[in-house]
Amino acid sequence: MALKITDFKTNAELLTHFGIRVSTEEFINFDLIMPIEISASLKEDLKFLLSNRGDTDMEAYACEFLIAPLLKEAWKRNPKAKLFSHPRVVYEDTVLIPDYVVTSKDKLGLNSFQKPLLITVEAKNDDYAQGWADAYRQLMVARLINENNDIPIYAIISIGEGWQIGKLDGNTIYKHPITLGLDNPNKLLGVLDYIFADCVKTAEKFGMYD
Repeated sequence: MALKITDFKTNAELLTHFGIRVSTEEFINFDLIMPIEISASLKEDLKFLLSNRGDTDMEAYACEFLIAPLLKEAWKRNPKAKLFSHPRVVYEDTVLIPDYVVTSKDKLGLNSFQKPLLITVEAKNDDYAQGWADAYRQLMVARLINENNDIPIYAIISIGEGWQIGKLDGNTIYKHPITLGLDNPNKLLGVLDYIFADCVKTAEKFGMYD
């Protein structure tokens, strides 16, 4: 029986198996990224949604109402990427369902799931540690699907109000020590736009649009 990513009981077992280390460092200089002004309507929506968040559906609420609007804005600015919501990601006997995945856009104009996988996004209920545990597995599956260890893959963990950014590059998962937040949505959108644009550059570099 083939080994599944979900069979690993700890992060250490998973990362050791794939020869991956984790490094906490500022792999993106947030200070050099220009903020992007969000629309007045989105600003009002976020204020309303943050002040009316319930106590029982926090994870789903964050995923649909707080995370999706910001991802959509970054996607609209970088339409050569493709954003999928809750896709079924399959590699051999492993099946994962990230909250969002960004891939290259199909060169034929179809809306089908394409390689490479460039970003995985996971929403969590105030639990970054569990979010990262899920992200590590998603990153490993994405790398196996991409069939190219040179293709970097971003990971985003969000609890709605706070966003943490990581990147699998080579044999290292870089985790940015600074948590972005909806208290500064213009800065957050600027960073998301930077990441989406970098993903498009990656897809172009590896010939996905030729």
